[in-house]
Amino acid sequence: MNYVMQSRTNYFRVRDPKRFERWCRYFGLRFWKDQKIADCPDMFYAVGNDDGEGWPSTHPETDEEMDFETELMKHLDPRDIAVSIQTGAEGLRFLDGYAVALHADGRTVHMQLFDIYEKAQQVFGPQVTITEAVY
Repeated sequence: MNYVMQSRTNYFRVRDPKRFERWCRYFGLRFWKDQKIADCPDMFYAVGNDDGEGWPSTHPETDEEMDFETELMKHLDPRDIAVSIQTGAEGLRFLDGYAVALHADGRTVHMQLFDIYEKAQQVFGPQVTITEAVY
């Protein structure tokens, strides 16, 4: 079985819509536009990737490594936070997820789906057994 990833963001504003759309096309990303968000006349964008590989990690033409989150932050309007969610699965054998909130100034907040085990142990205490949802 192969591990397959899906990725997408929430809706957010960008600094330069034409440049952002070119960037999405360059990396083969899908994007959606919506102008009916937050009672605001601005255009909002969401981006996603459903090719099974998750977010791109290399430039298509040069194969040079790149950090998707850093590249996305360059496009963000500083009034908004982009939330990137990536999930993956190897059938029902292994499920995983990761989310990061990004701001244009470089600040981030990260969260792993597997953090639930540690958090649950802290809440329920060491006397309980918590197994992972894998086999």
